Amino acid sequence: MGYRTIVVSTDSAHSLADSLDFPLSGEIKNVEKNLDAIEVDVLWEMEHNWKEIGKYISDFLEAQGMDPVSAKEMTVWPGMELMSALFYIEEFSKKDLYDVVIMDTAPTGDTLRLLSFPETSDWYFDKLYKVFRNTVRIARMTVGKLMNTPLPSNEFLEDLDLIRTRMSAVKKILTDPQTTSIRLVVNPEKMVINETKRAFTYLCLYNLTVECLVINRLIPEAEKGSYPAEKWAEQEKYMEMIEESFSPLDMLRSPMFKTEVFGRDKLNILAENVFGDTDPTRVFSTEKAMMIYREDGMDILSLKLPFSSKEEVELYKAGDVLIVKVGWYKRSVSLPYSLVRKDATKAEFKEGRLLIKFEEVGKDGKEERNAC
Repeated sequence: MGYRTIVVSTDSAHSLADSLDFPLSGEIKNVEKNLDAIEVDVLWEMEHNWKEIGKYISDFLEAQGMDPVSAKEMTVWPGMELMSALFYIEEFSKKDLYDVVIMDTAPTGDTLRLLSFPETSDWYFDKLYKVFRNTVRIARMTVGKLMNTPLPSNEFLEDLDLIRTRMSAVKKILTDPQTTSIRLVVNPEKMVINETKRAFTYLCLYNLTVECLVINRLIPEAEKGSYPAEKWAEQEKYMEMIEESFSPLDMLRSPMFKTEVFGRDKLNILAENVFGDTDPTRVFSTEKAMMIYREDGMDILSLKLPFSSKEEVELYKAGDVLIVKVGWYKRSVSLPYSLVRKDATKAEFKEGRLLIKFEEVGKDGKEERNAC
């Protein structure tokens, strides 16, 4: 359709090259006109984009007695592939290289870690980075003159500063519903539906916009007779469950193919079945997952948390941060100044949103605060 497009695979077990039937690597490659693709390779990223950090970690491990080859392999730390993938988003946006950036992500758990990484890293930088930087400076002037173990260089610290700046930019891009949206893929199967419902909840917790649901591997009406009657009845039952659970979210339907779907010809057929004449870049919803407004003399922080109940949610307020925990996932929400000096006195669920109410509380409000 003329859009400058790139597909970025963030799954460590890449399948994008197989799907496109085109060889890919850690470098951006042109597949055809207006279409580029890359499978993020953390070792390539370390060699080209993380030199100072990689050099320090390698030197440090060698100083501890590790052989150089093993030390180089150990320079890859957990989360680096996530940062690399997210930094591509920042780079593409900053340089206006593409009209559409498609992130082909890993299964649910890894995707949630990827998309929550900016929020999590922001907390660590705020709480720990200043202490780390000051400790390094003091160490250079004291014990650093007497020890053989290398201390982080200025270049290393500058790289960390750059990481913090870029991650803040990524966070703004991901949480802007006019720029970024998420499309969940679900199969008409009970376990997959439940997993997708949880993913929907957790993504909203991190203020990310889920704007569409793709229902995959559907038996087409025309092929109904080629499958056991029980399978068709099962699909109809789970389609009702999907409609009840996710409505009014827009839904796209992807048919089941009798053969593998890879290569441009079959992908074009799949695209025609899913989108028809619709522009695939159309944004179906820009409803924000988090909103702050005033009503009846109270400030209200509204969080979209579908498929959640009061019993699953825990709230804590610590200074200028509101900690919201849902299931295994926790988010620290930095409160605006207008809410920092107020107490969260009430919380309720209404139409799939958690409404947290803030108000001024005097000395007589101590018991109410504790109860909340």
